Amino acid sequence: MEDLEIKNRMAAMRKRSGEVESDDLLVRFLYELMRDHVPPGIVEGLMGHVDRTPTLFTNGWLAEYAKDIAERLKKKD
Repeated sequence: MEDLEIKNRMAAMRKRSGEVESDDLLVRFLYELMRDHVPPGIVEGLMGHVDRTPTLFTNGWLAEYAKDIAERLKKKD
């Protein structure tokens, strides 16, 4: 019975929020990241640090991994 109640609440929230749909991988990634792992306020705060200036990263391995994720999200299958 609880599962049905939860499904009904989720359906009602989806309807109230506009029933948004997207096939954009970056949007889907960011949505899940903010829904399950990182508060949206943290992500918004990071937006203030991002600009078009080249960045010299201190951790090359992490930078390469970030580049790999970005490239995979940009690919259209």
